[in-house]
Amino acid sequence: MSLELEGAVWAFTRSCLPDAPVGYASGVKDFQPFLCVALVLSALSVSLVIDPVSAAAPILTAPDRRAIPQLVTREKDIIRYGTGVVVGPETVLTAKHAVAGAVDIIFPIGKVTGHVQCRAPDRDTAVIAARLPKGTPRYRIAFRALAVGELVRIGGYPGRTWTVASGRVTNVIKTAILSGRRINTPMVVFKPALHQGASGSPVLDAKGYVVGIFIASNPPENYSIALPITTGLGPCRPLVREG
Repeated sequence: MSLELEGAVWAFTRSCLPDAPVGYASGVKDFQPFLCVALVLSALSVSLVIDPVSAAAPILTAPDRRAIPQLVTREKDIIRYGTGVVVGPETVLTAKHAVAGAVDIIFPIGKVTGHVQCRAPDRDTAVIAARLPKGTPRYRIAFRALAVGELVRIGGYPGRTWTVASGRVTNVIKTAILSGRRINTPMVVFKPALHQGASGSPVLDAKGYVVGIFIASNPPENYSIALPITTGLGPCRPLVREG
């Protein structure tokens, strides 16, 4: 308790308690000392309450490894490498083909294990639930369509190496067969081409919102394909909040 508050409580106590000798009694005044004690104790309890302040996790607007972890999935003799993006306190968004079951989520400060919570059957997106390190930053999501010519930025782990790239949307396609998987939802094409290990990387717009998830590329022709957030989540959408 501060010295100022302590002095105020003491002054209130002296003014409240009667100066009469012990045994003095005259109606309501008999209860005055007890009322004073109750008020003083109440003031003390209020002054000693500590209101814990938990700083909110920062919101990022540029590619940053603190909220774009590398993902590793081990299935028998197969190891899958991918990229994810933190979009909530316990939520990581990625590409469906990059993960399965238990997933190692690797941050610069350490590793946690998450589990695939949702996989969109006719799309290539997935949501991972995990208890992330305290204070892990996150990105905001925007459910909007990308336009041809729009500037985008991508952060991920092509070749298992942290990489940041930027480019522009060159086309919008309605369907495609990617590695034997038919995707029946609008997708955006942008340059440059990313490589294996970047699947699940977030596509950020000029304001730093996640507007797409990288799922495939064509290195010989130097282009990549991403699922827009607005149409690419399918049944997983209720697990991801906008903003």
